[in-house]
Amino acid sequence: MTGFMDNWEKKDTTEAKVVNPPAEGGKPEPLAKQIFVQEGEYDPNLSIEEQELRDIEAAGGDGYSGEGSSPAEFPVKEEKKVTKKTSKKKAPSAQWLTKSANPAWEQIEAARAKNLISEKTYYVLMGIWGPPKSGKTGAVLDSLTEEQKKNGAEIHHYDFDLGGETTKSAHHEGDTNILVLNPWVMSSTAASRVPYDYPATFQNTMDYLRAAVEMAKGQLAYYNEHGEMPKPYLKTVVFDGADHWLHICETIMKVDDLKLGPDGIAVAGKDATTKIGRFNWNIRKSRYNSALTALQELCRLGVHCYIITHGKTAYDSGGNEIIGAETAHWLKDTEGWLQQVAKFEVTEERDEKGELTGVSESHAIITHNRTSLKSSGRVKVFRRDPEGGEWYGWKGLRDGSLDHADDVIDE
Repeated sequence: MTGFMDNWEKKDTTEAKVVNPPAEGGKPEPLAKQIFVQEGEYDPNLSIEEQELRDIEAAGGDGYSGEGSSPAEFPVKEEKKVTKKTSKKKAPSAQWLTKSANPAWEQIEAARAKNLISEKTYYVLMGIWGPPKSGKTGAVLDSLTEEQKKNGAEIHHYDFDLGGETTKSAHHEGDTNILVLNPWVMSSTAASRVPYDYPATFQNTMDYLRAAVEMAKGQLAYYNEHGEMPKPYLKTVVFDGADHWLHICETIMKVDDLKLGPDGIAVAGKDATTKIGRFNWNIRKSRYNSALTALQELCRLGVHCYIITHGKTAYDSGGNEIIGAETAHWLKDTEGWLQQVAKFEVTEERDEKGELTGVSESHAIITHNRTSLKSSGRVKVFRRDPEGGEWYGWKGLRDGSLDHADDVIDE
């Protein structure tokens, strides 16, 4: 017979074998009663439950005090409570976002910077109109407080009619916070019949406005980083001469855009005007509104903006002047761009004979205000008289509220 059973021998397993010799006078201990068996060793004389119990005892008697044993021999182990550690979430870092090259981020940061300004922001985009010498320019140039000047506030005055230069010289001499800028560019062509280069003047004005927008954005970014405005900073822009601007835009349309003539004189007559056509007037409107667009952007950035113009005489069908029917001399749709409109009026005093006494008073009246429903009444700007008169100004322009306790109000 061959195979793995060739050397097999039959053994008797009916009796328990003695592993250890019996103690003196005692009986040999059967294998089934030996408890000191190496943990995990298979014992055919024990059931599965008994083997598990044996292994527990051999490991230290955890939770078991079997027969013949004492708690001291097999102490019960105390269960240890496991406390799960909860991780605290850290506050998200301000640098959690990697910004792309999207130019919109610049505008978002500018909006955040505006929100950090502690003082209330008054949005001023005001149109001011009225007769000459009524205090329009003077009221705006007088809108800086001494504290604002100390902190670096500036007024940039675009002086189309020389009113800014003369007002500053007469009443604000040496004031470094008021910058008067002359937008006019003289023609360099020897044969030119007109003194001004209208296209260059248009471009010069737009360059002023673009520089103002750059400055406004920069100062908001500075405030966002440092918590205060830089020195200097732009507080106010005065566009003084909307009637001149309208004339500039119309002349460029006729000469450069529509080629109706060589210069402003050639296109000033009726013949050139009748050739324009209904829809071509939008060229003038687009050029004119380019300035209003920039001023509106400045207003968004917190800069106070003023557009000043004179009154325009109204006539009846017979060519006669209609007294008291003047309108603002700017493009018809201008007021739709504005947040506020103020009209300046000059009242001249007369004696019982109807002769002028030399006394006159100027008042500012808000006719439209998108930011407030409160009527400011008639704000007295100045009184002129033979004794020298008195300047009151318009204190409400200083913070942009248009309503100040120190304003002199006449009913």
